[in-house]
Amino acid sequence: MMESQAPRVSVEGFDGPLDLLLELVEEKKLDILTVRLGDLADAYLARVRAMAELPADEVSAFLALASRLVLLKARSLLPSLEPIPDEEGESEEDLRLRLLEYAIVRERAGQLGARLRAGERAFHREGGTVELPPRGGEVDALASAWSRVLALATRQREEDIVAPGERYSVEQRTAEIEALVAAQERVSFATLLGDAPTVGFAVVTFIATSAQT
Repeated sequence: MMESQAPRVSVEGFDGPLDLLLELVEEKKLDILTVRLGDLADAYLARVRAMAELPADEVSAFLALASRLVLLKARSLLPSLEPIPDEEGESEEDLRLRLLEYAIVRERAGQLGARLRAGERAFHREGGTVELPPRGGEVDALASAWSRVLALATRQREEDIVAPGERYSVEQRTAEIEALVAAQERVSFATLLGDAPTVGFAVVTFIATSAQT
């Protein structure tokens, strides 16, 4: 049997190529609700940092497979969504539309509702309390943010994908973003990325601002 060329990831309950993880989820041999996408991204980026070189096509493969897992998880949380089509022949616009659908679901449902969010996701400082905006932002924000990540993966040189000595995690990036939002109330995804982000930094930022599930 030919060995998979997909990126390898290691999360609780699974250690192997990402396409196998996706296959197990799609065949209902593994419950997508048990897969923490933030942990998956952290595990992959830890592997990336240990590599001397990283092919750009592997990063693109990771982005494509991980995005499909995000949509599968959204569908498992709301079964009334239309079935996710096979990836063969799927264009970047198809992916954007599916991410937009997911963003709409997130906006309508929320994770725990506005009241719970206000209680658990607030920062206290002298003069009052600052509440974070709903995760995902505007209806189109999630899809727009992911498009930026895909664009980075397409145009960056291999050596620019992960900068030497770069260290970040979803948990760390989430804390940084929450601190920014506490101070500025609303921050655009472009601002969070900065002037010259690497793909690795962009992926962590995207996950930190969208799907901490």
